Amino acid sequence: MQKNISIPFHQFANAMVTISALGSPSGLHGWLTGYLSTGARLDDAQWQVEAENYLETPEALPKPVQSLMTIFYGWVLQGLKNESMNFTLFLPESDDAELSQQVDAMAQWCKGFLDGFGAAGKISGKLDAETREVLQHFDAFSQVELTADDSPEDSEDLLHELVEHARVAALTVFLAFNQPESGETKIIDEDAPSGSGQLH
Repeated sequence: MQKNISIPFHQFANAMVTISALGSPSGLHGWLTGYLSTGARLDDAQWQVEAENYLETPEALPKPVQSLMTIFYGWVLQGLKNESMNFTLFLPESDDAELSQQVDAMAQWCKGFLDGFGAAGKISGKLDAETREVLQHFDAFSQVELTADDSPEDSEDLLHELVEHARVAALTVFLAFNQPESGETKIIDEDAPSGSGQLH
């Protein structure tokens, strides 16, 4: 897999429109992140099936989209493994989407993470307290929505806080289950909001 690869959100989203996908790009990214975070992996054929099922496409993925999915898988995995920890959530840019659309995408990403984490079927038994806390936060974030009383400025600031918290939390879980030989302390941003189901 090439290093320093980048997949622009709008280009990926446009590709999903061409195949009439019902699932969202952000949700798919969250699903794959959650799946990989458990330590599970997919070969290319398995990933193509999972992506097609998640996106709920009316027909099988065409070859160009299959190639894009292959690149997407490697890109997400490399982002999680990158020592610079510059992994980011796959969300629409502010120039291309309204704030409400960005909030919805973040919620879809968090729901996707939970679904992928569970779909991996790799985690059995009782989870440690930190992982449970992360999953609880993602569950809360997946229900976040704008209300009529929210000011754009406050909503944007809180969205950025939630996205950063989700980013760090996802890396925390990935490191916990993908580096069993490491004795490094896992870190969760305790100052980030735990999510109340609404942006205020």
